[in-house]
Amino acid sequence: MKDKSNASSKTPSNGQPDEFSFVVPERPVPKGRPRMSRKGRVYTPKETVLAEKSYIAAVGENPPSFDGPVRVEVMFCQEGTFVTVRSLKEWSTPLRGDLDNYIKLCLDGCQRAGLFPNDRSVVQLEATKE
Repeated sequence: MKDKSNASSKTPSNGQPDEFSFVVPERPVPKGRPRMSRKGRVYTPKETVLAEKSYIAAVGENPPSFDGPVRVEVMFCQEGTFVTVRSLKEWSTPLRGDLDNYIKLCLDGCQRAGLFPNDRSVVQLEATKE
């Protein structure tokens, strides 16, 4: 059962969700590059696979499905990842990974969780490392 404090959505009367937010309560992990075993087999690093599963668990069962273009807002910080599928000043961050790799893992995790059929439907993105 999903804790309501970690996932929330707003759905108007037409059935299409306006917004869905959730929190992945773990330190963010940048998406790892594919690796090759000594036998020549390509595999995804275990840390990346586990991080993507964390997104699936945070979204919960029966997530809303967005049809059409979406805006994604993501904040990566030490306590977890805060995501809203919908302003910048100066900041500093203790996170060392490239923002695009954090984003890549986040969008892949959202896609695998069923929030949208393909991450190419994301047409606006705001991402922050804090």
